[in-house]
Amino acid sequence: MTLYKKEFGNDFELGINLEDYPFLVDKSYANDMCPSFYFKLDDTYYILWIDYLSMEQREEESSSRYTIIKAENLGNKENPELQTANGHPIAQFESVIEIKTYLNAFKTRFFDTVITH
Repeated sequence: MTLYKKEFGNDFELGINLEDYPFLVDKSYANDMCPSFYFKLDDTYYILWIDYLSMEQREEESSSRYTIIKAENLGNKENPELQTANGHPIAQFESVIEIKTYLNAFKTRFFDTVITH
């Protein structure tokens, strides 16, 4: 069972298939508002927060479903311990199509294959 499902339940709908984005590392924690995943691009860490599909289930109804924010590593390269860095989100999206387009742009920097569905 994946970490986000353990922490937020088997029925939590991400809207994306994690297998399509192997660079996303699950760092979900039950005390957080929603599942989160990190990735590293160049020397910078980022956190992708994926909130509930239904706005009524979100702790903050004004939050976007998908939010990417820069992260601060309090650990080391081998054992990153990430927390959200101060500052504004890098990107915010409500639709699955938008987040897939955004993640595909990163995917081209890691791999040669792009997911189109």
